[in-house]
Amino acid sequence: MAACLYNMLTGATPRNFPKGKDPWLVALQDRAVPIELRLPSISPKLAKIINAALVDQPAITFTKALEFKEALENSL
Repeated sequence: MAACLYNMLTGATPRNFPKGKDPWLVALQDRAVPIELRLPSISPKLAKIINAALVDQPAITFTKALEFKEALENSL
């Protein structure tokens, strides 16, 4: 959900996919580009939540969709 929201807001994927690099490895090994770098006008509160939702190491930030939904609602 976070990646879809990121894409809807920025028109870009959360990670850069360089030519010649396996996209699966990029998705598994590279960190997401902070959304505020692609969309400087985003509110800091919303950016923080989206960025946190894209973190999967060392642990996933939101483990339930309801947690992500409530965090998004609270950022508005």
